[in-house]
Amino acid sequence: MFSVERADPQHVLFVHESNDPRSPLYFSSALASAAEAAFTVESVSVDRVAAVQPAQYAFVVLSDVSLPAADEASLVKYVRGGGSILIAAGTSAALHPRIPIFGSNIVSSHYYSRDAERFLAVGETDPSHPSIVKADRWSSVRFYFAVQPDAADARVVARLTDGTPLLMEKKLGEGRVLLFTSGLDNLTNDFPLHPAFVPFVEQTARYLAGMAGRSGARVVDSFYDLRSDRDHAAGVEVVDPDGRRPLSLNEAATTSTVQLTRAGFYELRLASGRHEIVGVNADRRESDLDVFSEDTMALWRGNRAPAAEPASAGRAAPDPKRPYGLWWYVMLLLFAAALAESWLGDRYLGRLREEP
Repeated sequence: MFSVERADPQHVLFVHESNDPRSPLYFSSALASAAEAAFTVESVSVDRVAAVQPAQYAFVVLSDVSLPAADEASLVKYVRGGGSILIAAGTSAALHPRIPIFGSNIVSSHYYSRDAERFLAVGETDPSHPSIVKADRWSSVRFYFAVQPDAADARVVARLTDGTPLLMEKKLGEGRVLLFTSGLDNLTNDFPLHPAFVPFVEQTARYLAGMAGRSGARVVDSFYDLRSDRDHAAGVEVVDPDGRRPLSLNEAATTSTVQLTRAGFYELRLASGRHEIVGVNADRRESDLDVFSEDTMALWRGNRAPAAEPASAGRAAPDPKRPYGLWWYVMLLLFAAALAESWLGDRYLGRLREEP
């Protein structure tokens, strides 16, 4: 059992410099080509960001921009209230002492294209992060430029071969900020031209929008997230396959997850206001209904030999199977054959003696 949903795509705000048409083109194309894309990218230049309300968007992307203090304060407030931002720091970021919103100071800037190596590759990644879980083919990507921010109080998701952080995450209030220390314009690297760029953009978008891990099919006894950090004060509603509400009023106002204990369809009204239907199925590993043998049960109990079970009323105890030797019957057969041979031989010799 599973469910599908037809929903309006969520809007993404992409902020870039007016002389940078490459970054929004690569990002929006990658997001549109993803198999399960559910986003619409709205691209604006940095001089128009003051007229935009970031709370209307699922998340915001800042592509190597320098923000005025008022616009930065507005976006910081947006993140602290539960919003999410992806920041790409290109060559323009090297002209400033700190990364906006992320708050880390820039320690140095590396122009690898001017060195003898000409470029660096990814040396280390954290596969547990949602942005990396499907984009694990970064080894062939060439990075010509990267800034090195202060990594204090931040989670480093990916590093270059010289140890420079490439992808970092930091919690800010109720929201999160992802920092990509290179650009999205195909000038500071060739990442947008590689197949790994599409799953990276898709998984990052789903993660920042709070859609990571959601599915229309689950297994029995799994847990389903009912609220995010930004929805901590909103109530939820859960209806199980029998039409009952397993959560009390107090639990509906405070709990963050619900355990799907029955097979069937659950109706969920999440704290964000979304209405979802989830099909819950028994684990496929539980579909084998064969009874465990006594040897297997003894191994589970930690015994060397299967424990003897007393015969229950109305059911006879099974007779244990014991091997029987056949050598005794073989010896009796050989003894009978020897007697028969002696008797026949004695009669034959007696007849010969009686003849003249």
